Amino acid sequence: MFTIAFLTLLSGVAPAADPAKDREPKPKIAFFPIAGTAKESLREKVWDALRAKLDRTQVYEVIDGPQMIDVVGEAKDPITFNTEPAAVKELAATLDAKVIVWGEMNGSTLKLKILDLREKEPKPRTVEKAVVEPTDLRFVNEQILESLPGVGKFEHPVEESVSNDAEAAALWDKNPNLVNNGDFSKAGGWEGILQSERYEVVVSDNKPAVDKVNIYRLKDGSRINNVLSMTLSFDTAQATGLACLSAPIPIDDSQRYRLKFRYNSTGPVLHVFVKGYTMEKNIKGETVERECYRRQVPPSPATGGKWAEIIDDMNPQNVTFPVTHVRIDLYAYLGEGFVMFDDVMLKAVGKKTHVAHDEAIKLSTTKPAKGKSE
Repeated sequence: MFTIAFLTLLSGVAPAADPAKDREPKPKIAFFPIAGTAKESLREKVWDALRAKLDRTQVYEVIDGPQMIDVVGEAKDPITFNTEPAAVKELAATLDAKVIVWGEMNGSTLKLKILDLREKEPKPRTVEKAVVEPTDLRFVNEQILESLPGVGKFEHPVEESVSNDAEAAALWDKNPNLVNNGDFSKAGGWEGILQSERYEVVVSDNKPAVDKVNIYRLKDGSRINNVLSMTLSFDTAQATGLACLSAPIPIDDSQRYRLKFRYNSTGPVLHVFVKGYTMEKNIKGETVERECYRRQVPPSPATGGKWAEIIDDMNPQNVTFPVTHVRIDLYAYLGEGFVMFDDVMLKAVGKKTHVAHDEAIKLSTTKPAKGKSE
């Protein structure tokens, strides 16, 4: 067994611009309005967020929304994911755009094509991502924009690494594990998720079917050890990934918490989250949970069939809302194969040591005045 202690990420910061490049004309990039069957308000929010976040990097001159709407108005047919490159090139030519992005969003799936006209033989690249919850947009944005030529890796200020002080160690040994069924000794307490499909995981003597999650009764020498297990196909690993969400875990947001778990992966990469929620009334007057905090454990690689241990400290909080409870999201993606989780623990380890000033989940939906850049 080996240990990986991660620094986790709180709020997104655009990569620093190169002053020398600021003196050069920036290439123009055209984002066509996103088509599809998803709600128009969601499609507009995704479109706005992509352009606004890229604009802050100062790498491209982002053509503003009103200009793009005017250009689309000149099109003979709607611009969708299946629109031919020649058609968008013709429309974008009047804007002198060097990079063109177009596509659609159906349900929670965002599919875009990116065409860089500066290439010798330009061919569109396809990017497909899932936007299941509002805060997914931040991470999806960064992954898409990082694929653009010239845009570096987005940097994040560090909240706090694992703090191995004596008080935290003593409280870890003393305090109870707050995760319901964190040892997977029985069914319940965990929900498998694949796109819109959600189901309670069950115990089985067999590994899960392809793109399914279960609690697998793993033979470990002469004993049986229950583990949470996932089997990912290539297509799911490359698209939406596979997740398993814990039951709500009540917390005191004045406290610092420590997450610890073991995993074993033959191919999938892990991207585990701790999501924090507050309770509020929706438009119908019903009290519902709203995600207001997200802690991201950086990707954990495949282990070649060996067990590895992850330890991560966090300070669940929101600048506006009280975080009443959290859920652990065990998420695997990128590589096909089999992955197992065991001994998932979350414990209080002392008073909060970091105060958040996180704007990452506040999404801009403001449209600029016609003719002004965003």
